[in-house]
Amino acid sequence: MTTKRFSWLALLAALAMIVAACGGGETASEETTAETTATTAAPEPATTVAEETTTTEAAPAAELVVWADANRSPVVEAIAPAFEEATGVSIKVEVQDFGQIKDLATTAAPAGEGPDVFIGAHDWTGELVANGIVEPMDLSSVESNLDPQAIAAFTVDGTTYGLPVAIETVGLYRNTDLVPDAPATFEEIGEICAGLEALENCIGVPGGGDGGDAYHNYFWVSAEGGYIFRYDDGVGYDPTDVGLDNDGAVAGVSFLEGLVADGVVGSVNYDTAKSLFLAGSQPFWVTGPWELGTLNGQTDVNWAASTLPTIAGNDPAPMVGSQGLYLSAFSENKVLAQSFLLEYIATTDVMQAIFDADARPPVFSGVDAGANQAAVDSFLASAANGYIMPNIPQMGAVWGPLGDNLLLVRNGESAAADAMATAAEAVRAAVAG
Repeated sequence: MTTKRFSWLALLAALAMIVAACGGGETASEETTAETTATTAAPEPATTVAEETTTTEAAPAAELVVWADANRSPVVEAIAPAFEEATGVSIKVEVQDFGQIKDLATTAAPAGEGPDVFIGAHDWTGELVANGIVEPMDLSSVESNLDPQAIAAFTVDGTTYGLPVAIETVGLYRNTDLVPDAPATFEEIGEICAGLEALENCIGVPGGGDGGDAYHNYFWVSAEGGYIFRYDDGVGYDPTDVGLDNDGAVAGVSFLEGLVADGVVGSVNYDTAKSLFLAGSQPFWVTGPWELGTLNGQTDVNWAASTLPTIAGNDPAPMVGSQGLYLSAFSENKVLAQSFLLEYIATTDVMQAIFDADARPPVFSGVDAGANQAAVDSFLASAANGYIMPNIPQMGAVWGPLGDNLLLVRNGESAAADAMATAAEAVRAAVAG
């Protein structure tokens, strides 16, 4: 293992300055737009030749290229000098749009133009493995500090391919001036909404209006036993076993259908649900922890977060996602890159800085969520009940059919049974083909 020859006090000070500069703002992964620039200047040695003094730049022994999103790249930049001091290897951080990283890495890495390390979502894993883009990663030295659910998210056929840094799922935000206590059941929410008839919309669940949203609405499917692909611990997903039209899936989406008919769940898209909640005219909002920064700084609404309420006595299983760092299979410095990940990123202090820069629930022990702890705990509780988003390539065949058919239910244009049968048939045909 590489010896760390640097001052942790200096590193912590650097991390604190970087996080403060970021402002603690968080956005959804695909909506990250903040631009951050950080540079580190080092004194250059002077060399005297034939009575002339010239300045020459000492070339590093090697360079690791890291792709990260705008929120978290400053954290990587803050620890880069310590790694270079200890190893003689420089870190070059390149800011990339999160939603484009997978495609960029898939194209650039085989051509020798990609990163050594890049951030990404766990559900990319199967496709990246199939295309030979990512390298297996041995997390045994830090495994005891990591959430097992997050490690499982980056594991395909028993092999782990990423260092998780965060986990996320949807939960229930509520306006505490309108609803002081967290409802235990969705049936109770229906009663609460009936008493708040003057409001424009009661439960803001993205996925209505002008666009389907399978991610936010999956918990209706799972609440009474539906699933996408059958998952077995230690085995993984079986794409030939599709549960989108089983009795449980139809029952859960039928419950949604009833809430739509009663006017409890309106046909709103993400932006409308968000704006109504921030304006104080919508008592409930179903979404994830990426909105904590917005709620902390961009609204006067008093709010709280809680786990998703039960449906027909069952805990819904929302989709669970994880984000983490991949090691490129095309890196020429794999040993150094893994050392950087395990010895410099996988520490409580750096994981704390990552959380402070982007408040998705942490997966590393010892990270303090501070004022957001109660909200973070509620999302972690929802995740504990959840369904890890399939990380196999066949998942690409799910998003469109499931989102589109749930949209028909949300808009009152299809019965639950018909919508789920159509979605399941489309997924089975795509998998078989």
